Amino acid sequence: MGQAVSNVLVAEEELKALLVGELGLVDEAEFERARLMATRLKMPLERAVAERGRFPFAFLLEQLAQAWGVGFIDLKVSDVHLEALKTIRDEYAKSHVVVPFEQAGRQLKVAMVNPRDRVLIKDMEQMTRLEVVPFLAPEGTIRRAQLLYKGNLRELLERSTVQASTEVKRPLAAGGPGQPGKQWTAGTGGGTGRSQWGAGTDASEMVTQLLEYAVVTRASDIHLEPYEAEMVIRYRIDGVLHEVLSLPSTAQAPVTARIKILSAMRIDEHRIAQDGRFDADLSGFKIDLRVSAVPTQWGEKIVMRVLSREAASADLDDLGLAASDHEILLRNLMRPHGMILVTGPTGAGKSTSLYAMLRRISVERQSGVNISTVEDPIEYTMPRVNQIPLNVAAGFDFASALRALLRQDPDVIMVGEIRDRETVEIGVRAALVGRLFLSTLHTNDATAAVPRLLDMGVEPFLLASTLVLVVAQRLARRICVGCRESESLDETTMKLLRARPDYEHTIELLRQQGVLGTGPDPLAEARTFRGKGCEQCRGGGFRGRVGIFELFEINDQMRQRIMERQDGGSIRAAAAAAGMRTMFGDGLAKVFLGETTLAEVYRVAM
Repeated sequence: MGQAVSNVLVAEEELKALLVGELGLVDEAEFERARLMATRLKMPLERAVAERGRFPFAFLLEQLAQAWGVGFIDLKVSDVHLEALKTIRDEYAKSHVVVPFEQAGRQLKVAMVNPRDRVLIKDMEQMTRLEVVPFLAPEGTIRRAQLLYKGNLRELLERSTVQASTEVKRPLAAGGPGQPGKQWTAGTGGGTGRSQWGAGTDASEMVTQLLEYAVVTRASDIHLEPYEAEMVIRYRIDGVLHEVLSLPSTAQAPVTARIKILSAMRIDEHRIAQDGRFDADLSGFKIDLRVSAVPTQWGEKIVMRVLSREAASADLDDLGLAASDHEILLRNLMRPHGMILVTGPTGAGKSTSLYAMLRRISVERQSGVNISTVEDPIEYTMPRVNQIPLNVAAGFDFASALRALLRQDPDVIMVGEIRDRETVEIGVRAALVGRLFLSTLHTNDATAAVPRLLDMGVEPFLLASTLVLVVAQRLARRICVGCRESESLDETTMKLLRARPDYEHTIELLRQQGVLGTGPDPLAEARTFRGKGCEQCRGGGFRGRVGIFELFEINDQMRQRIMERQDGGSIRAAAAAAGMRTMFGDGLAKVFLGETTLAEVYRVAM
């Protein structure tokens, strides 16, 4: 299971008494189905109950903490204060899965997976000579926070200074790699990750430290870019690239070689692109990495995609869908056949959404279906799902895999991406003969999927008969709740919004949903929000990301328009008139609800 799953020490009868008897979140029959599901999939019972009951896992943990009389915290790295961290040794914290995160006077707040362990609490009080206040926290968040025990990582984080809204510079201290006159040595050490960012750090340790920084900042990608006089390290955090540090050009060869060895690439080949992957265990926090190496003028550029196992356990309730959109998606996922597509650019969260859909199908149908996927490559491992990796070099591409899969008696098929006419034709045929087919497509919005598929050669009558739903999505940066403040809309912004051709339609939908008031000028009364910058978000004003969605459900009217080969503009206008919540409308709702900013919506949803 993913790191987000907390191995909470709670007995089955206690959990049942709380959720069935006291809170009434599930009935006895549903709890029993969750118990069988947990046994079958070898997953924690509390996670299975949350999925069967369709409520967030964090909500379940909050209820458990409240019943136990302790606090709950979904621990972030920025919640951990250095003075508190120093009160308990790192070896002790890691062996007992605890982390102290805040000290107030004589009280020490400690995140624990078992906050009812009185023996452990008393032991920590004797060790620290402080009153320990226990908090329940998911195990994955504790393991991530424990990486802060490494001083070199803390130093790099503490030197973060915001240069602009989308640029962060993190210079190294004197004596670190990249400083003039200092020697950076490459060796073959074991990579304990304990050394400082300075002279004597070998390639193995350096790679470990680069990965640790990615974990604590929740970066999605690590870029190692060689140039004539330096090697620049950049991280994509919340969708935006940040330049973090610079290494001397002499570091490029050993660091690149170390990553290629881990990724099972040929280290003697520098003329062609190579792909690989490996997994890493960073003091108990496990991640998977997908690696790409391409030759450039000054050496090989490496990009590592960080595949956190938290994403594999994401549920539909975690995606950020509006209630009406959530209902539409769930209704179509329960169809026995049809084609559901997720569209958006690279990095928009399409894979996470697809995995969440597969998890929900498996839960709702109690694993009574044969779910198979074709992926290039497999990003996350899922229980009770037949995941098929491609081998293009051997001639096993998407089309070949799909043809073979249709002979495997599948009920649900997920294909990582529709890339060519043959793949989409096989997918349409699968949906036509009684399978539920899920895949991704690169289009700017949901309705643009129709002309794109027609251009790929799909016959209109086949597309109209099989396509049931298209989900377009983007990821916008979420405003940091620690420094969020409201502000009124200025005249320039209001003029910009009123100039949009879909202004009246969008405002009317937001009024119906209760996001805006019913006054004569709703924008005059509306408030937006921004993050002014604080310690929790390291001065950036944003922390995490939120999904912005557009769901295009195919009804009889739309099927007729597809049959008539109407252009994308006509189909979009008809869908909006029928009540479709556009991506911009969904983003604007999240702006007025204080989740993101208007600038972010314009950046990702235009």
